[in-house]
Amino acid sequence: MTKRPEDDLTIFVGPGGEDGGDGTLRHPFPSPAEALQTLVDRSAQRALPEVCDLDIVWLKGSGKPPRRRGRAHRYFVDTRTVVKGDGSELAPWDSLAQAAAELLRLSQAGQLPFRPGERLRIIHREMFTATEIERAKNRKEQLAKFIFLAMAIVCVAPVVATLGYLILKAWPALSPDFLFTNPQNNLTAGGIWAPLIGTFFLVLASLLVAAPIGVLAGVYLNEYARDNWFTRIVNLAVVNLAGVPSIVHALFGVGAFVHFAHMGRSLMAASCTVAVMTLPVIITSTREALAAVPSSFREACWNMGATRWQTIRTIVLPNSFAGILTGVILQVARAAGETAPILFTGVLLYVDIPETGWQSYLPYAPDDRFMALSYHLFALSTQVRGVSDQWLYGTAVVLVGLVLVVNSLSIVLRVYLRSRKRW
Repeated sequence: MTKRPEDDLTIFVGPGGEDGGDGTLRHPFPSPAEALQTLVDRSAQRALPEVCDLDIVWLKGSGKPPRRRGRAHRYFVDTRTVVKGDGSELAPWDSLAQAAAELLRLSQAGQLPFRPGERLRIIHREMFTATEIERAKNRKEQLAKFIFLAMAIVCVAPVVATLGYLILKAWPALSPDFLFTNPQNNLTAGGIWAPLIGTFFLVLASLLVAAPIGVLAGVYLNEYARDNWFTRIVNLAVVNLAGVPSIVHALFGVGAFVHFAHMGRSLMAASCTVAVMTLPVIITSTREALAAVPSSFREACWNMGATRWQTIRTIVLPNSFAGILTGVILQVARAAGETAPILFTGVLLYVDIPETGWQSYLPYAPDDRFMALSYHLFALSTQVRGVSDQWLYGTAVVLVGLVLVVNSLSIVLRVYLRSRKRW
């Protein structure tokens, strides 16, 4: 049975009430006990609705009812309950008659917390009605959701504002000619093709060096290495390597690759330096991705007679490829934007490359010096005079856009690979 609003009852108790009052505002009951006794009698005579809400209002001296939002003592009734309750929201009484009888008992014992100017409410709980605890949880959940949304907006808004400002400033310069034309007139005109293709070469070469070494190192540390002093030293080295400033990596690259390995200042030396700098990210992401694969997969494969390497190659690596790709994505983004590691190892302010032909797309050999967008932007803003602002902002937008495009494509691939997982 569903509660109807017209079935709700309001009974008044207050000064001036006399025996035989009917509970109306003009003829209130003299005391809560008499009002409750009347309810008990009516329920025995089946003169009360089975399903309704009941308000008992104790009037003050003025005879005016208290405000709706004033203090109210609430008790609950649920006709579907099968457990003996105490009138609380979690343990309601099973009928309005039981509610009146229990409240009358409390009133006669002097244990009913009901004073003039207050309300006593008996609320019928509908099916699937949220309790006050659930409503409080929902309010806290909505508050937490709002706070986290505000924090996300605070984090994202400056990024969006910065990108919008850059695009607005760079818009007059953004065109196909700007992308596919080499710098001219001492870098004050033309485009950015030479540093753009140099950045692609740098990212690709560093990826070819760092990805295999990082993934294999992560596989060894997670699948083969035992917990001994050597493994702990390797883990410590990986953690420390991630915290080394990029300028220190640049000096290491000069000593290790330019002089010791006799690579000279070249694309290969710069790529190796960037690869060393990004190795910790790839190693860490590989270990985390491999550790996320359930051990039951390995045990099932071993029980079929497979070796450890067969298990890694056919079961573990395919199921962890999406996580490994995350580290590679971060490597690509960092390699494209770094300036210090390539500053001393191979980058140049200007390299003359052909405007047309296949040599314009493959202008740099591994032992050649090269141009890169990050250093090109640094040079335009600090070392070259007469450069218009739109050229500076255009170069910055292309560099940021390159990172965003690479990241977006990689994220789409990662989501696709994760969607194919069966666990």
